[in-house]
Amino acid sequence: MRMTGIVLAAGRSSRLGRDKLSVVMPDGRSLATWSLEAALDSDLDQVICVVKPEDSLAWLPVKWIDSATYVYHPTARLRIVACADYACGMANSLHSGVLSAMEYKPEGILMLLGDQPLLKAQDINRVTAALATHKLCDYVAATDGEGGKPPVAFRSHMFGPLLSLHGDEGARKIMRSTNYSGVHVPLPETRFWDADTEPELKRILSHVTESGRQTIYQEKINNHV
Repeated sequence: MRMTGIVLAAGRSSRLGRDKLSVVMPDGRSLATWSLEAALDSDLDQVICVVKPEDSLAWLPVKWIDSATYVYHPTARLRIVACADYACGMANSLHSGVLSAMEYKPEGILMLLGDQPLLKAQDINRVTAALATHKLCDYVAATDGEGGKPPVAFRSHMFGPLLSLHGDEGARKIMRSTNYSGVHVPLPETRFWDADTEPELKRILSHVTESGRQTIYQEKINNHV
């Protein structure tokens, strides 16, 4: 199933009070790079990253800046799209992503947020695989047990409803509508952690640091077995 990914990274970071995309993670990569590379490492055919026009892309690794395209290119892995009216609401960023994705004529799209750094490529693959398996559903969304959440995949016939959203309306409005049917894919709670506030960001950084310590400890044990 041909799928195009859309990473929404044009938020204003107003609640955090600073640019969340550029926050440096324990491994030296930016927070947004963690989210974007999960999509790039997945089975998606191409990935569109929607950003603000004034974004310097300083958070993006050089290898992706050098290989990315800023216009339609059929074989490019990453495309950067600037949303001029991002400040008017999330729906405008979503529109920019969907309209750009339509140029690739995909069978569906998968949307995720630029501040979901704990999301893994295999999580994305599970959502897209479920869309391919459940052929009668309109969308497939991840869930932590409390409704559908990003990443969420939509079939191509849902592009119209997505483009009808306006202001701060997001895909959640469609998922809550009884006009459409969806399937939920359970993911670990941490996959949905975002960095909207300083406490939330601290929680993410602490989790990553502790997970790294556990990995090193387990590797030491394995080396002595």
